[in-house]
Parts: sequence; structure tokens; C-alpha cells
Amino acid sequence: MFDNKSILIMGETGSFGKYCTKTILESHKNKKLIIYSRDELKQFEMQQDFNAVCTHYFIGDSRDQACLSRVFEGVDMVLKTQLSQADSL
Repeated sequence: MFDNKSILIMGETGSFGKYCTKTILESHKNKKLIIYSRDELKQFEMQQDFNAVCTHYFIGDSRDQACLSRVFEGVDMVLKTQLSQADSL
């Protein structure tokens, strides 16, 4: 399912996103794996762990349509891994 695909992972710098990134890189041969988030420090830290040739990192906000349009070019699949925490009552 993921082999030879260009995959965009959004919100990947959290624990679930890191797990997905690791699983995809270890289990599949990707054409391109794009990591997209707005947190520069967390992306830098991820680059230390995941630096495969097919991996590309982009800083941006998911509310910025112009930026998203550029990142979505040539992408076969999008995974939204950002999970929100619910406020506790």
C-alpha cells in the first residue's frame, strides 16, 4: 500500500507521528516521504533519527493554503497524524 508512493505526513512530530514515520521507513520502499509540521525544533530532532534519502522536511502551518498547495504537489497519499488533547473536565 505504501511502496513506491509519495507520502505526506502532517503533524508527525508527536509520538503517534514518529511511530508512523518509523514504521513506514522500516517496512516500505517509498518514492518520497514528506514530513510537514510547524515545529522547527521537533523537526530538527526527527531529522537526527529519520534521515533516509527519501525523507523531506517542510516547515509550515496547515492553515496556510498556499504552502499546502506546494507541499501537496505530486503526493499520492496524505496521513494526518496530529492528535489533539481534549481538555479534562
